[in-house]
Amino acid sequence: MGKTMFLLLRILMIITFSAWIVLWFLKPTNGWTRKWKEFEDNMQRIIFKYNGADFLVFTFPIIGLAMLGLVYTNLQPKRASRSRVRRYAAALSNPLIIRTPLGILSGIEALAMCLLLTLLGWTFYCRISNDYKKLIPAKPLKLTIWQLKFLKIATRCGLLAEICLALLLFPILRGLSILRLLGIQFEASVRYHIWLGTSMVFFATLHGAGTLFVWGISHYIQNEMRMWQKQGRIYLAGEITLITGLIIWMSSLPVVRRKRFYVFYYMHHLYIVFLVFFLFHAGDRHFYMVFPGAFLFGLDKLFRIIQSRPLTQILSVRILPSKVIELDLPKDSSKRKLEN
Repeated sequence: MGKTMFLLLRILMIITFSAWIVLWFLKPTNGWTRKWKEFEDNMQRIIFKYNGADFLVFTFPIIGLAMLGLVYTNLQPKRASRSRVRRYAAALSNPLIIRTPLGILSGIEALAMCLLLTLLGWTFYCRISNDYKKLIPAKPLKLTIWQLKFLKIATRCGLLAEICLALLLFPILRGLSILRLLGIQFEASVRYHIWLGTSMVFFATLHGAGTLFVWGISHYIQNEMRMWQKQGRIYLAGEITLITGLIIWMSSLPVVRRKRFYVFYYMHHLYIVFLVFFLFHAGDRHFYMVFPGAFLFGLDKLFRIIQSRPLTQILSVRILPSKVIELDLPKDSSKRKLEN
């Protein structure tokens, strides 16, 4: 009975994760757009109401997957879990590509990068091709065709940044980590967070710089840059989001992180400001795509705070002649000496 339950849980998690990935590939297509509008109209008539479709399709599955993974990893027998995780980790972490600017890449990392790059390229191609078919000169902005094309490219770069942001927080989850199901531990997954964060800042910078460039040559920048629009995109919130993201990214550079770790640590708490102003800029419809990572990260953070509340009793502290601090801590009715 137990083996059957674990097998069903595993199959359900695989199906959920695969379906969630497929949805991201279907999202930019014309067929999906038409069906999605019909689906939203139907959802308006039931309990989910406004934007309920976004929550049901893009938010709920990945949160449910994390919860299923938590149940699976905690209920599974420890010996079986460890042996399987080790086998999976050994198979997935074998080096595949050695000489790359990103370092050594394993098979699963190379596959994940190809999948992400394919998703970004596919999304950009679908959106831009549809935009270019509907191009007309924007009279209110006094934009020519080439300026409008450039603005569309900048806008779609913002969409690519949104995809990176949607995945950004998953690698740094601990208790609710989806990557643990693949045998990838937190220490190894941190660099995925770095890659996604760098990609997000890169696309967001292209988005912001391209938009400001078009506004500048159309002499429209002074009208919109400092305004808090009541309808549509709030551009001032987008500017604050971009500046905050750049500050976080610059504080995480190795030259800062290694020499001024406290700067890196405290600047990363600006992610709250970043997410809040991203919500104002992009709107709730887009925030539902990012919400799963933010929600799971907040929940994971809360769990870690609760788990860290019990205080450790220090029996004794001694400074050795070599300036090493020796601590005596009780553990399982015995003492263990830790040297820092």
